[in-house]
Amino acid sequence: MKVVKVLDFLIRYLKPVVNRGFTLFEILIAIFILALVVSAVFGAFSGTFKVVNETEVQEEIYAAARVALERISEDLASVCGGGLPKGEQPQADATRQPFLFKGEDHRVDDKNADTLRFFSFAHLSFKVRPQAEGPAEINYYTEYREETDDLALYRSDTLDYLESPENGQGGLLLCEGLKWLDFIYYDRDGDAHDSWDTTENSGTAQLPSRVEISVGFENAISPKNPLQFMTGVALPPIL
Repeated sequence: MKVVKVLDFLIRYLKPVVNRGFTLFEILIAIFILALVVSAVFGAFSGTFKVVNETEVQEEIYAAARVALERISEDLASVCGGGLPKGEQPQADATRQPFLFKGEDHRVDDKNADTLRFFSFAHLSFKVRPQAEGPAEINYYTEYREETDDLALYRSDTLDYLESPENGQGGLLLCEGLKWLDFIYYDRDGDAHDSWDTTENSGTAQLPSRVEISVGFENAISPKNPLQFMTGVALPPIL
């Protein structure tokens, strides 16, 4: 008898609850909770991806700055006097060109965009045949890109007995995305100069004692604070 009453109770009171569906209010609550969970998860992933992307961009900038500064430093560390007159093949008794080291202070759209030309033994050859030896005229210059409002840095490298390209032409892209390129030259007394030109004194002027190089890149994390990279190169005295 008790068993029958219990079954009757379950059928009468619990069956309607089992068959009852969700109310609109319950569905809205469930959707709200799900939205909170999805938002939290998406926010966490979004923040992580943003940090990863910014880190990758920063790594690319640091790599570009390192390559550019190392290349310029190696070229300057191997600075030398002039070679042969343009167009002449190397000969034992050939006369040498006047000493060349010319750094000009330039600005493009209110950005430092300096140029620098000098002789160096740091010649690079990208040809399959054995690399030719001898001094080369190294030329660093920039090109302003209006669409991105930044500078691209180029390097030309011409063996001294060959015809050099015109200024601002014939170079290979070294890096891009620059906000400035600045060379500062220090004389033997430690005074700084924005430009340097040995050709003004018939090629007999001395080299600067040191060259300071500064390059700037846009900072993706803080655009108002560009990333600045600097280095200095002590130049060997050339008599």
